[in-house]
Amino acid sequence: MKRSIAKPVLCCLVATCWTIPAASADELVREAQMAGSWYPGERGALAGAVDTWLAEAHEPEISQKPLAIISPHAGYPYSGKVAAAGYRYVQGKEYKRVFVLAFSHRSASRYQGVDIPRNLTAYETPLGRLMIDREVCDRLLETTVFLSQPGIDKGEHSLELQLPFLQQAIGDFKLVPLYVGRMDNAQYNEAAEAILPFLGDDVLLVASSDFTHYGPRFRYVPFSDDVPKNLEELGKNAAEAIQHCDLDGFAEHLAKTGDTICGRGPVALLLRILSMHGGAQAVRAGFDTSGRITGDWTNSVTYQSFVFTERQGTLDSHIRSEMLRLARETVEAKLQGEALPEVHPDNTPEILTRPGACFVTLENHGRLRGCIGNMTADRPLYEAVRGNAVLACQDRRFVNNPVTAAELPDLHIEISYLTPMEAIKDPSEIIVGRHGLLISMGRYRGVLLPQVAYERGWSREEFLQQTCRKAGLPLDAWKRPEATIYSFEAEVFGEPESPLGESRRSH
Repeated sequence: MKRSIAKPVLCCLVATCWTIPAASADELVREAQMAGSWYPGERGALAGAVDTWLAEAHEPEISQKPLAIISPHAGYPYSGKVAAAGYRYVQGKEYKRVFVLAFSHRSASRYQGVDIPRNLTAYETPLGRLMIDREVCDRLLETTVFLSQPGIDKGEHSLELQLPFLQQAIGDFKLVPLYVGRMDNAQYNEAAEAILPFLGDDVLLVASSDFTHYGPRFRYVPFSDDVPKNLEELGKNAAEAIQHCDLDGFAEHLAKTGDTICGRGPVALLLRILSMHGGAQAVRAGFDTSGRITGDWTNSVTYQSFVFTERQGTLDSHIRSEMLRLARETVEAKLQGEALPEVHPDNTPEILTRPGACFVTLENHGRLRGCIGNMTADRPLYEAVRGNAVLACQDRRFVNNPVTAAELPDLHIEISYLTPMEAIKDPSEIIVGRHGLLISMGRYRGVLLPQVAYERGWSREEFLQQTCRKAGLPLDAWKRPEATIYSFEAEVFGEPESPLGESRRSH
């Protein structure tokens, strides 16, 4: 007999059942463990509830296909509407693979790294069976930071409660189930870098987390007056860093407030992946509290959902292609000793005739061969592209091993189109994955492009230190009052990439 929904659960309690149904010899399926308690156990009731919440969600509008979602995982009567507010943006979209970044409420603090069930082939819910992408899982398990410990997901709900929403919103996809344990910054970087090659337009990332757990039950009572307002303010503070895809800001929020965000590990890993992917922007799609739902603020859990999309640039695909074509023709002419390509302003897109700043980078199978640019928009953009392409062929760092015409078939060209520089008064304004830096002090001056920091998974402080190093300054020079710090953003685009797995770029 199928179960109907029973007593709802408002937050992160641990269930106790663990069963695996009969399966064929080559299958091991994780049966739904929360159906009938945390969410409806009957197929029709579950599908109806999820569809209703998806239909009711309507704000705000997002035109791009989402890259990622942060979604709550409490019992559906408490968190269902907030979860639907995020999942409605992927409804009807095609994704062939979904990474769900979850954690074990019972065991996450007991192990380091990211757990992947080694032998499971599928997860089951009342809506049907979801196949695990074993190929991706097994590839990840080859990396040190990924491990497999039997029973980590025993009685765990943080991943399972995402699945019915994914099934109703997307339909057919393969699942990569990840349980994030304790990790330091280096391990977050290692895990993110291992996941990056598997991302694409048809891949979705989901981080599972409830937010503030307030009250004596959770041993967190930072305020006692005007609890609803203070909980909303605490949620907004966490949301600000998340919406900017700012891992450092999120960590600072946790350190400053002690905010009891149970899924801080999955959220941190998601932000690291996205920052190493070049950054993202997010909207907060949903917010609620169990205190508002029950009318009892003695103990309350906050639920939030976020939807991440690519940051919008100012150059369309045609302009980017024109810039790359001009850079390629210039490099070929320079290395072959031929006349540089001519550009006729009357026949050139108007934006390329305006003053602009950019960097041109040359790489040979991931090895830097030249990277030169101008920081100020002091000439037409097409002249900047052409001039920097010439200078990249003569990068002084490679005077003893200059790039040659023989390398042309193997060269990859990348352009970073820069926004105007802005003076930084507070280093906390710097976001890894978005900003590039220029630091000057006296006659010393150093510049690093945004991708240098995010490809290495640097923290904000590491980025500042390395920019000082580039300038020939002490690593802590950025703290000195006589140092001037500027930030800028860059639209980074390049020629078609070589196959996945090529070494990371270096500038």
